[in-house]
Amino acid sequence: MDESSIEIKFVSEVLSEIAITLIMNGANTSRALRNTQRIAEALGYEADFFFSLSGAVLSVRDKKTNETHTIVRAIPHVGVNFGIVSEISILSWRVVHENMDVKCVNEHFKEIKRIKQYPKPILWLFVGLAGAGLSKILEGSWVEFFVTFFATVLGLMVRQILTEKKFNIFIVFAVASFTAVSVVNLLRLVTGFDLKSAFAASVLFLIPGVPLINSFIDILEGYVTQGIARGVHGSMLIFVIAMGLFLSLFLFGYGFN
Repeated sequence: MDESSIEIKFVSEVLSEIAITLIMNGANTSRALRNTQRIAEALGYEADFFFSLSGAVLSVRDKKTNETHTIVRAIPHVGVNFGIVSEISILSWRVVHENMDVKCVNEHFKEIKRIKQYPKPILWLFVGLAGAGLSKILEGSWVEFFVTFFATVLGLMVRQILTEKKFNIFIVFAVASFTAVSVVNLLRLVTGFDLKSAFAASVLFLIPGVPLINSFIDILEGYVTQGIARGVHGSMLIFVIAMGLFLSLFLFGYGFN
């Protein structure tokens, strides 16, 4: 294999990794394409992509030799991290203005991938407060505020544990929903309060806002296949959230008497 073939293969691997990282961290299709193609152009290559919900196909052409290389990659489902998306966007412009080579791009990209999400206790606190705040917006009492906070935090913990153990995402959302609503049910039996607002607010943290918003954006920008796939995926997540909620209410007899 000659040097140009080795280089185009390496460029393809770097570009595909960047594209996949953008998609799995919450970027819409148009943004992922713009960033990866901007980097490819600055490196002297043309790049064409096709994204689906679970995979991506990348074809790279060397403008000098017309040599092409195609690579197929799976897209794993991980938590959204817009910090990584933002840093990759900044990197794409740096490649243009600083004339970086592919090795330099890869080194900077590896540093970006090391960016971590907020520490778990911080997530527990603020996600819990968001859910509890919704219960107050729904005219809930202060008892419902604290019950929602506690239920949301426990549900989030369950979601994180199951995700780390690589359970199916639909199972993760169903179990997390069941856990959060069951906590509200248990505290309803203990306190004797109705806690209607807490039931509605305790599953707020599971609502798949990013997939649904990206689905809408993709369809508007002409990426209909990707938009429909994301929309169906988001709708299925909402369905399993509802199933978890319904199962808990049914087992505890709330509303079925």
